[in-house]
Amino acid sequence: MIVATAGHIDHGKTLLVKALSGVDTDRLPEEKSRGISIDIGFAYIPTPEGELLGFVDVPGHERFVRNMLAGVCGIDLALLVVAADDGIMPQTVEHLQILDLLNVSRGIAVVNKID
Repeated sequence: MIVATAGHIDHGKTLLVKALSGVDTDRLPEEKSRGISIDIGFAYIPTPEGELLGFVDVPGHERFVRNMLAGVCGIDLALLVVAADDGIMPQTVEHLQILDLLNVSRGIAVVNKID
């Protein structure tokens, strides 16, 4: 199963994937220095059944929507991440519209940054 993140910039998509998989998907020097995802990142974890669960972490910045689009093509499930301290923002809506256009029918809403 391939699971992709979706949502606005700085809502915690990359940290969610890291919490689930132990992998920091931000690997580019520019991503590290700017503190944002620019390109799609990947992580994998084994399931109890012995299969692999793959994660695609996509950028949330509007300038990188083409990278988001590349990352969500052909996924099985989307994790729509919304920061509790920020709420639904423009890229939250845009990412949801893209998922709808691609007929991604399975998703989980994740409320993040509740602390």
